[in-house]
Amino acid sequence: MPHYDHSCKKCRHDFVVEMKISEVGNKTVKCPKCKKSKGVERNVTNQSFTSESINRYTWDK
Repeated sequence: MPHYDHSCKKCRHDFVVEMKISEVGNKTVKCPKCKKSKGVERNVTNQSFTSESINRYTWDK
């Protein structure tokens, strides 16, 4: 399942939530530190990943 980075506006705690893609707009996320849900926002992040097939072809001609 994908991980989504969140921040609490009240206590400024950054945390990660694991949820299904279908739950992203529907699931209520609460801050694990202060237990509030109204001040939580999802952060846009750049997820880096590696692939075993990235060097599959050699393009030197």
